[in-house]
Amino acid sequence: MTAASARRAYAISLALAEAQLVFEALAELPFKRVYELIGRLNRMANEVAAQGGDASARQDYRLDAAELELVVYALSQMPFSRVHALVASLNEQARAQADTSPGAADAVANG
Repeated sequence: MTAASARRAYAISLALAEAQLVFEALAELPFKRVYELIGRLNRMANEVAAQGGDASARQDYRLDAAELELVVYALSQMPFSRVHALVASLNEQARAQADTSPGAADAVANG
């Protein structure tokens, strides 16, 4: 992955149950590899909650290509039956955003 593609930002929309599954998957990886990402995701979720956000609504999480790749990797370590729909959704969202940004498709294809 190039430095430019690592900086590519994605707004990934997750329902509460999906976000919890992402946190669960990340928690299974070595702490030093995921602690910054878990902290950022947690801060984003807490900001929405503090602003009176609807817990049942989907929430956007901003991730760069490297973070999105780490999330997908973590999910891939879990049972397929639990994560296949979420991984498909993440892939669809990333591809849709890459299609709107020239040169960004490399980050999705390589991630």
